Amino acid sequence: MEFVIKSAEEFSDEDIKIFKKIVVDANEVLEETFDGLIEKNPLLLFLPNSENPKAIGALKVPGDRYREKVFRKSQTSLNPTDFKYEIGWIVSLKEDEGLGQEVIKVLSNYKSEIYATARVENKAMNHILEKFGFIKTGNPYDSERGNYKINLYIKQNRPDS
Repeated sequence: MEFVIKSAEEFSDEDIKIFKKIVVDANEVLEETFDGLIEKNPLLLFLPNSENPKAIGALKVPGDRYREKVFRKSQTSLNPTDFKYEIGWIVSLKEDEGLGQEVIKVLSNYKSEIYATARVENKAMNHILEKFGFIKTGNPYDSERGNYKINLYIKQNRPDS
């Protein structure tokens, strides 16, 4: 399947605007925090392209305090500084076509030492992460955004060539 992946600074302002609208409309990020997060230059993925996206995702560059908090709350023994990227902002605009799975497949093999979080009750996402080599670590922890628990997943192996 075709896709475009590159750092945020390599995309046009129009492409970033399209990406922002999709993730904000899907409640993946607050509109007022998106610009600050995009300034950290995450890797963005458009599937198949930015002109006609069917799905998107990112390898976000989390702030040190946020990443440390996630790892601490999960009570994992792993060092959060070993994980530069967080997989996220996964949005499929076409239901039941497996596009979210394709986004995770591409992103999880693009870089090494990445982490992801998933709601405990989101069995499909937990399964997909495990399918693509993520390992659950630590314990489920309480979300600050709602009344649910979150699992922490990590993937440390080298990306596929």
